[in-house]
Amino acid sequence: MTELNEALKVLSSPTRRAVLGWLKNPNKSFDGYTQLYDFGVYGVCASLIQDKAGLSQPATSICLKALHDQGFVKATKVGKWTYYQRNEEQIIASLSSLLGDIEVDL
Repeated sequence: MTELNEALKVLSSPTRRAVLGWLKNPNKSFDGYTQLYDFGVYGVCASLIQDKAGLSQPATSICLKALHDQGFVKATKVGKWTYYQRNEEQIIASLSSLLGDIEVDL
């Protein structure tokens, strides 16, 4: 139950939910943005997420750390840059846990 509560805290932020949405289809969400690697290689650079979200660098780091700590995103460090991808398995597991907790049958 504690893990579910922590997941819900992370998902309570509209910005963090937006980031997860953008990372679902980065080619569409970050159309017009450029980075060194294709989005399919490592994911999306934190600086692009920062720019799209309109956040400061510290606020972006806090947002991405919360998502990463909960397992909703995977981070890959390449040189001095960090790239993020969705972790579909953890997102599904958390949402399934919520549905089971409130006894929803799909």
